[in-house]
Amino acid sequence: MNTEFFIWEGVFQDFFNAKKYADGFGFSGKTYNTRALDAAKECLYSLEKNEPIPFFHKQRSVLLSPIVAMMLNNQSQIDILDFGGGLGIGYMTLKESIVNTRQKINYTILELPEICKQGKELHKDEINFLDNFPDTNEFQLIHSSSAIQYIEDWQNLIKKLCSYNAKYILMSDVFAGDFETFVTLQNYYSNKIPHWFFKFSDFIEIFNQNGYFLEMRTYVSAKRLNYEDELPMNNFEDNYKLKYTSHLLFSKKK
Repeated sequence: MNTEFFIWEGVFQDFFNAKKYADGFGFSGKTYNTRALDAAKECLYSLEKNEPIPFFHKQRSVLLSPIVAMMLNNQSQIDILDFGGGLGIGYMTLKESIVNTRQKINYTILELPEICKQGKELHKDEINFLDNFPDTNEFQLIHSSSAIQYIEDWQNLIKKLCSYNAKYILMSDVFAGDFETFVTLQNYYSNKIPHWFFKFSDFIEIFNQNGYFLEMRTYVSAKRLNYEDELPMNNFEDNYKLKYTSHLLFSKKK
């Protein structure tokens, strides 16, 4: 019997068929919420002690601070919308590196209701938590880290994010490569969560159709299941394997 643990298993052409094999509460479950809260508390502790946030927690947010610093050269304050921003590690990464963060950055996280409740208790009024898309068009930067792969209608999500007309959209840790788009199941403890792997050109094209164009692509350096950088996908056929995820920066066409 093969007892090796795999992060992802199976290949499905759409979410509908993958969901038939999904199991557990996923990101609404106790395991995820407990681990996310522990990680956020570790980050807060580091900030309180004026020490670096553990890299494992901020590894998917490494481009956020330099991009925000660049934008602050041309404006005194930035409004940021973080889709799927969890309990605010992206903001805490900014707080670690950007001087006078609270005066310069208005940070809004769009998340599940239970995560919003935890986030409000954790950060008080320092971060805005919403469980519905806001009606304002005042964001200058949209950020999303390792979240879009879990959204069934990802094309319409991109369209919605683009509708805010932010100057930049930063998509971090995107599972996109040179293969046809497919869905797999992510094993997360006792959960099986549907998870997209995108055809890179198709992913970019949706942004292009909504007025945004790719300015930068860089490969992600991250640890998953004790593997450094390369995704552990030895259980997949070669035409479904992805070595590296990507950080993608898009800018609004003028």
